[in-house]
Amino acid sequence: MAFLLTFLGVYGNIEPIMSKLPLEKIINRYNELSKKMAQTSDTKELIELSKEQNKFMNQYEIALRISDLERNIEENNQLIKELSEDDIEMVELTKLDNEEKSAELEQKENKLLSYLTPEDPRDDSDILLEIRAGAGGDESSLFATEMMKMYSTMAEKIGLKVKIISASVNGIGGYKEVVAEIRGFGAYSWYKYESGVHRVQRVPSTEKQGRIHTSTTSVAIMPLIEENSDFKLDPAEVETILSTSSGKGGQSVNTTYSAVKMVHKPTGIEAQSQDERNQLQNKVKAMAVLTSRVYDHFEQIRMDKERQERQEQVGNNDRSEKIRTYNFPQDRLTDHRYSQNWNQLPTILAGGLLDVVEEIKKLEAQKNLANLSKDNFI
Repeated sequence: MAFLLTFLGVYGNIEPIMSKLPLEKIINRYNELSKKMAQTSDTKELIELSKEQNKFMNQYEIALRISDLERNIEENNQLIKELSEDDIEMVELTKLDNEEKSAELEQKENKLLSYLTPEDPRDDSDILLEIRAGAGGDESSLFATEMMKMYSTMAEKIGLKVKIISASVNGIGGYKEVVAEIRGFGAYSWYKYESGVHRVQRVPSTEKQGRIHTSTTSVAIMPLIEENSDFKLDPAEVETILSTSSGKGGQSVNTTYSAVKMVHKPTGIEAQSQDERNQLQNKVKAMAVLTSRVYDHFEQIRMDKERQERQEQVGNNDRSEKIRTYNFPQDRLTDHRYSQNWNQLPTILAGGLLDVVEEIKKLEAQKNLANLSKDNFI
């Protein structure tokens, strides 16, 4: 929302155009940044301007194309008016060209909408993704494994990097819990809609009588807090517990105390690591996870307070809320926050979740633009 308000505040006198989207404002802002970059000799300022311009690159290119399409459609409409009744073939060709351009225009506007969601100051952050099996036993853990693959494929499509940093596996190879880093520009902005409880309804592979089982997994998305961040934990508030690393079934796999568990005493939040070769590496990893979890805990409290003051409720920030249902017998994914359904569940799990998230971004953007319009910003 911040950049939309910047556009609308600085460039409020621009003549209106066909699209309801702020095309001219996006184009003008991008060009304004180019002008400032050409005029500055300050390296720090140049880096900041470049980062902001790169952020708008996709919006800028799409806005240009939409403007071209609108102009072409208007020119075709004018040509149709001017053609004589004897030019039937030319009229039909021009109408056909307009149909093709209108279809592309709709596609481009939907694409641009996915970039115009309200901004969150954490949007550019790398993230910690946590998936935990819930109700449903083995079936829940198997679905947690499928979700991890789904999120990894989505990250690959966007150009983000995934690294599993902690995992607890049950006897059949399903994740009881898995924690992964996802790094890359805008990681939080793509995954922030995933926090919450996900429900799956299907016939498990181990079910001999064909009965449909319902199980759940919970997902948490947190900004990854680096060592150079302003947010720090007080070492006096962190308890460190050392133990030998363990494998499946809890058996010890080494005789050195390399496994690390850390507890933030004021909140009771825990983090652990045993996958690295030595104690120091596991301490670093456990501290990084603990810091991100504690930061997210206080961010949730802050946002809850803000929502209460605004008398608003934002569903995707309530982790106890059931946000999605994956109904395999009916081949349907339902997002309960938006009352939207999608089909082709196998495709979604194989990476098509990106299309779902883009649709959610579009819905959020439409809501955002409608709110701005009510306030006479557009």
